[in-house]
Amino acid sequence: MPADRPEAPPQSARDVTVRDVPVDVVLPLWHRILRERVPFEVAQARHAAIDTLPGTRHFAAFDGDTVVGVVTTFPEDTPLAPGRRGEHFRGMAVDDAYRGAGIGRLLMRAVVDAARSRGAEVLWANGRDTALGFYERIGFRVVGDGFVDDEMHLEHHVVLAGVGEVTV
Repeated sequence: MPADRPEAPPQSARDVTVRDVPVDVVLPLWHRILRERVPFEVAQARHAAIDTLPGTRHFAAFDGDTVVGVVTTFPEDTPLAPGRRGEHFRGMAVDDAYRGAGIGRLLMRAVVDAARSRGAEVLWANGRDTALGFYERIGFRVVGDGFVDDEMHLEHHVVLAGVGEVTV
């Protein structure tokens, strides 16, 4: 097990805290889990425009001082919900050793709270097909045809939910 990970991750998220953090805190885990095939500097540069937009917020889940989950969210409407204020989240990643412990739900609670504070009505993301079950369990609908992303070449679908429909 790498030195930056605890020997025994929690069985539940009760000892994990989620904090609003600067982008440089989320990038290492985001890259390791979601962009591992792309050099760090290249991946960071491709996403810098979104990561530094006014209103963009980055959340990290911590087990002690160790970042074990991350997500980024920002105001952006979607044509799939015309006339409704949207909140787009992306870069949702949980360390492999912590999957199934409720970290994703904690991160999504932070996204929902951020969306509500801005008056958003819908949440949406381009979710990896491997994560669709998680999103459906917490109230998202899979919308439209799937697509392969340009960067990692993995199958994705749009996931969409009303802010009040997400159960975290």
